[in-house]
Amino acid sequence: MEQSVQPEWTAALVLCGLRKAFAREPELGQPPASFHFIVDHARKLLGADSRDYTALVLRTGPTPGLSIREMCREGYGWHRSRSELYRRSRNGAERVAAALQRDGVPVPPALLPAG
Repeated sequence: MEQSVQPEWTAALVLCGLRKAFAREPELGQPPASFHFIVDHARKLLGADSRDYTALVLRTGPTPGLSIREMCREGYGWHRSRSELYRRSRNGAERVAAALQRDGVPVPPALLPAG
């Protein structure tokens, strides 16, 4: 009998899930709130006022026509360097991935590569 191996959460999957959670319109066939549990988990784990959570939201959330470079240069929501935004968002995503894995939350099939 073959056992199916559950995929593990990674920082890349967390970032992908957050992008889908913040998307203006869900993908075809996806319920609108399918990925909001990742946002909730991140907010609870990192703290809504933490720099890691802010970096995650700025990196993956909808922006008002600004690139990350422009947001950092203009100080829109982030008053530090762009490299720090990427570093903090990566660290936050890794912590969220570890927590989701530890809590036994399955990776949604929509986040997995096709194939």
